[in-house]
Amino acid sequence: MGKIYQKIFAKIYDPLMKGFEKGLASNRFDLLNPLKGNILEVGSGTGVNFQFYNTASSIIAIEPSFPMMKIAQQKAKDYKNIKIYNYGVNDAEMHELIPPNSLDAISCTLVLCTIPNPELALQNFKKWLKPGGKLAILEHLKSEKKINGHLQEMVNPIWKVAGEGCNLTRNTDLLIQELGFVAEESTYFNSTLRWHQGIYYSK
Repeated sequence: MGKIYQKIFAKIYDPLMKGFEKGLASNRFDLLNPLKGNILEVGSGTGVNFQFYNTASSIIAIEPSFPMMKIAQQKAKDYKNIKIYNYGVNDAEMHELIPPNSLDAISCTLVLCTIPNPELALQNFKKWLKPGGKLAILEHLKSEKKINGHLQEMVNPIWKVAGEGCNLTRNTDLLIQELGFVAEESTYFNSTLRWHQGIYYSK
């Protein structure tokens, strides 16, 4: 059932998200295009971000869902600077793929909400980033409004199943700071959900 649903989810993802992604396109461009050097994209999904990167950068993209990764692989053929792997960020293979202090930037867009152990992922980011390396984030957050927050908590168990592990109740911005990252740029906005866009560096 899990593998069957992954295939269905991957197939409908782009058509389902088309209108929503139009609204996020400028956010993705502003966040990703300035990044330079060796970049790790965590959770590439179907490759939505590929068009927004600076073509002078070198991108390693990882995606744990094999059906999603296959779609992203097709899109990556249009970009000579992108290589994609069927890994999750906390897989043991990642430490062979990414040496310590080797990355200029890491991008996470709509993905830290899905990672089962985001604390471990952020600790790995600190190992992999060069001194002064950047962590680029675009994530939805739990609402600050009490009623909306309670509603997200109620819906979350079903949402996680339907959305391939997506959590509606995480305060990802606070977690990033708790684990030693400092905001260089930080923006909050509302678009159905509460969103956070930011550039961080490690202390």
